[in-house]
Amino acid sequence: MKKPSPRLERGDQFFSNGLSLYVNRVYERFDLPEHEHDFVEISYVWEGSGFHYIEDQTIRVSKGDLFFIPIGVSHIFRPSAHHSKDPLIIGNCIFDEKTFRFLTSILPVEYGLYFFQHIHAETNRWIQMREISGEYGRLFESMLIEFQRKRRGYETMLCGLLLQLLIEMERALNREQAIVHPSADKIEQIHQYIRDHLHEKLTIAAIAEHIGLGKRQLQRIVSSYTGQSLTALIQKERIEQSGKLLSDPRLASLTVADIASRVGIHDMKRFHQLFKLAMGATPARYRLEKAAQMAKIMTEAE
Repeated sequence: MKKPSPRLERGDQFFSNGLSLYVNRVYERFDLPEHEHDFVEISYVWEGSGFHYIEDQTIRVSKGDLFFIPIGVSHIFRPSAHHSKDPLIIGNCIFDEKTFRFLTSILPVEYGLYFFQHIHAETNRWIQMREISGEYGRLFESMLIEFQRKRRGYETMLCGLLLQLLIEMERALNREQAIVHPSADKIEQIHQYIRDHLHEKLTIAAIAEHIGLGKRQLQRIVSSYTGQSLTALIQKERIEQSGKLLSDPRLASLTVADIASRVGIHDMKRFHQLFKLAMGATPARYRLEKAAQMAKIMTEAE
C-alpha cells in the first residue's frame, strides 16, 4: 500500500504581525499526522522521551536532543506510549527562509560576521545533535519567554537568540568533526559530579581528586570546553537546577529558601541576585510563571 503524502504545514499558519518567527512548547500526541513544511524548523526535546520519525528513519529521542529540519523534510515526533508518565514535550522554533538567509548569509557577507560552515541558507539536510550542559534548553527557554511576553523589542531579541542558537549548533558540529580527545570524557565526568553534589560545598581540589586530574588541568579543561571558569560553571548548574525545582509542581510546598539550600546556596540575597540575573525574574515570580505556563499547556492538551 502506497504511503500517504505528508501534510504540508505553511508558515502563514503561525507567523503574524510581520514577524516570520514563531516559538512554542507542546505535548506530542499519537493523533498528529506526519508533515513537512515551507519553513525552517529547529526542534528541541524539552522533557520526556519518545521517537522522531524523520524521512525514512526512526530515532529514539530524550531530553536534550535537538534537530535542524530544513524546508520539505517530512517528520513527526511521537511519545513512547499513549499514557506515559513521562510525556514527550517538544520546543519548536520556526522561521521563514528569508530570516534564515539573513542570519546565516547576509549578516556574514555584509558585516564580516561569523561565516557558517555547516548551517546556512543552502543547507538541505536535516541534522541531529545533543546538548552538553543545557545550552539549547536555556536558549529555547529565553525564546519562549520573549515570544509569549512580547515586550518592547521582542522581535529583535528573538532574532538575536535564534542567532545564538545557530552558532551553538555550529560549534557542536565543529566539535563533532574534531578528533575525539580524552578531555571530552573528563568534562562529562565533571558535569556529572557537580550535578550529583550541588547541595555540598564544591571545591576545585575535591572535584579534581574525584576526576583524577590536577587542579590546573581541571580548570583548563573546563575553560576549553565551556568557555567558563569552574566557579562560573558550578554557579550556572546551581541556578539551572533551582529553576527546575521551582518548576516542579510536586515541590510546591518547598519555600524558595528550601530550594536554594538544595542547590547549595545559603545566602538568600546572593541567590536572588544570581537567579534574577540568569533567569530574568525573581525565584518567586519564576515559579508563578512556570505554574501558569504548565496550566496553560495542560488546558490546551485537553
